[in-house]
Amino acid sequence: MQIGIGTYSFGGIASYLGLGPSLLDKFKTISAMGFNSVELLPVDLEHDVEDIKKWLDETGLKVTSVHAEPTEEIVKKMAALGGQAVIWAGTPFCNKEEAIEVAHILDEMAAMAEPYGIKVGYHNHSQEFYFDEGKSLLEHLLDNSEKCYSQLDCGWAMNGGMYPPYFIRKYKNRILSIHVKENCRVAGPGPQPPSRHSDQPNPAAAFGNVKELPIEERQKILDGFTKAAEADAGRFNVQCKMGAQESNIDWKEIKKALDEQDFEAFWVVEREGFYDEHDKCIEEDCAWLTENIK
Repeated sequence: MQIGIGTYSFGGIASYLGLGPSLLDKFKTISAMGFNSVELLPVDLEHDVEDIKKWLDETGLKVTSVHAEPTEEIVKKMAALGGQAVIWAGTPFCNKEEAIEVAHILDEMAAMAEPYGIKVGYHNHSQEFYFDEGKSLLEHLLDNSEKCYSQLDCGWAMNGGMYPPYFIRKYKNRILSIHVKENCRVAGPGPQPPSRHSDQPNPAAAFGNVKELPIEERQKILDGFTKAAEADAGRFNVQCKMGAQESNIDWKEIKKALDEQDFEAFWVVEREGFYDEHDKCIEEDCAWLTENIK
């Protein structure tokens, strides 16, 4: 069983901006904590591929995926690293019509990635479980895509009101990966998400080619995200310790549902909120999964 963690968990938005610890230092920490694989960010792939390979060999890790908008350049790098997937970490869409539009875009991306042996997936937050015409937006997306896989973030799914084992079984053989974050409260998907055709800027656009930006500019972007996060601090208070009494996620049932697929989905721990010191929290996540999920 592949139990990995995303480099995002070591700095959050700062990691997207290439700030904080080096990629090699992150690999060393991830390996020492007991994880066997890693999910990268676009900024990580701005390193030379041969350097990344060397660092992976040194730490005994494998790359499973990268959270990035699937472009051919990203797909080629992921293939060179022996990865499995490029996973789009979210894009705006507000109703069934726009979900179908995104589904078709993802199918085009997946067709481009197929010759490289790379799959394309979509990662959800809570808002993709907003209902329109009798189904959640994520269901509309998958129902209208032939080639796209789901990386089901189980914490955000449960927070948005979707029971992960049900969703996994409904979309059997479409769940490429899951994101692991313990959840203790159902908040619902929130209001209707913004339209992909609105004039509102897409925050993810700030992460493109970030290493071309001066450190001062990157810090300014980070300060903006930090201020917004402080105003919405309750969003991450739903996360708790793995196996906690207040948890509302049945990880063993999730594993049973995943085992019904014809292939093994890889697990990726992702944390935005921490119930204790950062490294202690993440290390305990890995230990709990290793001990309890077989």
